Amino acid sequence: MSSEKCLQGLELQLIEVEMLKSMYPNPGEFDLDDPTTLELVKAVVSGELELTGLESRLGYSIKVTVESNKKILVAELVCNLPHEYPFVRPQIYTRVPEISRERHRQLREEMNNELENIVEGELAVGVLLEWLKERLYTEVNYLLSEPSKKSEEKRCLEPGRDTFSRMWIFSHHIYSKVKRLEILDWGKELKLHGFCMPGKPGIICAEGMTCDVEEFWHRVRRLSWKKIGIVEQEVFPWPESSEGKSALYKFQQFDELVLDARGGKGREYHMDLGQFSKYLEQHNSGHIFNTLFGLDSKNVEDGV
Repeated sequence: MSSEKCLQGLELQLIEVEMLKSMYPNPGEFDLDDPTTLELVKAVVSGELELTGLESRLGYSIKVTVESNKKILVAELVCNLPHEYPFVRPQIYTRVPEISRERHRQLREEMNNELENIVEGELAVGVLLEWLKERLYTEVNYLLSEPSKKSEEKRCLEPGRDTFSRMWIFSHHIYSKVKRLEILDWGKELKLHGFCMPGKPGIICAEGMTCDVEEFWHRVRRLSWKKIGIVEQEVFPWPESSEGKSALYKFQQFDELVLDARGGKGREYHMDLGQFSKYLEQHNSGHIFNTLFGLDSKNVEDGV
């Protein structure tokens, strides 16, 4: 895309940010990821900074609150905007912890369909916020009560869901800040242990109750990928004792794993694989290194 088109896109992004700030003026409603990036975008649009000097993207989150029948539901729309937006699709996802996973999955799919229907070149965030607000009035009826939350947790203890899984996922690369945030959010939401190592290749390990690990994989694989696949999945009976459960975990609570990075072409980079091998050895998982990096590409499926 031409520099002129990018500049036009950045100018429209600034207009949209000002509009959103006026629509959501209360503290905590509109939250910029990095205010410095906003100033840099303004500098590029005004001609004080070259477009090539702008590396970071505009990102922000907006909290939407609806109330119906004395019930309140809060959702968060998280946005990351490529420099070319609105001439390319924005990267957007939602956080709605007070509804069930299945309801949230359905909401996400409907929102993605709504985004696909917006004509490229038109500002999309405001449109999606209005859609989300209307849609949340439906979700108020499905708010999880405390008994429902417990039922949601106990769902994993039903017959056939009494196992522990450790899933190893190999991706061609993981660079996108939005993808990385989503993966971290989902890992923490599902109370998983493990890590996501960004770069090229990208490696994810997720361990926890099998139902939660499978839900995590369902969400991850639906993101846009060049190639991604499960390399190995270890499954064990779920122990009754807390000591037995703790012994199954090899990693701490889910987090991003950042080692010494080595640069490549453009935005490409990879983590120090020697350090990664040592990290795996320290967590009694040294065997997986050869499995990951001796991986035949046929075992990795093309992204959706």
